[in-house]
Amino acid sequence: MARQSGIIKIEGKIGGMSFYGQGGSYLVRQAGGVSGNRIRTDPAFKRTRENQAEFGEAGRQGKLLRTAFRNALAGAPTGASTAKLTQRLVRVVQSDTANGRGERKVSAGDLSLLEGFEFNVKSGLDTTLFSDLSLAFDDTGEELTFSSSIVPNTDVSAPEGATHFRVKVGVASLDFDGSKQKSAVAISSEYPVSGTTAQSVSLTAGYDKSVSAHTLAMVGIEFLQEVNGVMYPLRNGAFNALRLQAYHEAV
Repeated sequence: MARQSGIIKIEGKIGGMSFYGQGGSYLVRQAGGVSGNRIRTDPAFKRTRENQAEFGEAGRQGKLLRTAFRNALAGAPTGASTAKLTQRLVRVVQSDTANGRGERKVSAGDLSLLEGFEFNVKSGLDTTLFSDLSLAFDDTGEELTFSSSIVPNTDVSAPEGATHFRVKVGVASLDFDGSKQKSAVAISSEYPVSGTTAQSVSLTAGYDKSVSAHTLAMVGIEFLQEVNGVMYPLRNGAFNALRLQAYHEAV
């Protein structure tokens, strides 16, 4: 490994050498590695192909999950969580005890492993909202019911500049094998963050178990700033928390 000198820094491959940036420095090394064709065909790379297949499965299902919750995720910085969600889904894939390596699936894994996943890596629900949260799934009415009693000035850790907050609940039925989903979002009224009176928050969102028995529920809190009677999102949603709260398998 050698460092690049001179005014112009290069990134890429030239004449069998690989030029790249790392940690603020620009380095160069001899290009190498195993060809893609060999990885795809050589028996020695069977384990590598298995890992790639399962990582691909996790990535595809992560995209389906984010699509299902796209309305609930609106207004929150979730880009940094994409890789972490894939990592969590790899754990779900690896928990599949019905299929062999390289063929394991999210749908056959332990989806409860997704519970507690935070979409905003810099603002978690457990460090933002401190009231007890209740979620109830009703397979008869196919409804998710959320309830909580929130005292704003003690149960909500509001960032500087926030004047109000609201709670949102998302629910989605996910057919991972068929790449189908159906979801719904329910959002509360706006409450002043300085309030000292307990606010009884109740929300209901529907889900369609005919799509799939696999149902995931998300709970979030969104911060706003009131200016002349108009509510504005606070700092592009940087402090909004969104968490996969519960997994339910419909009967």
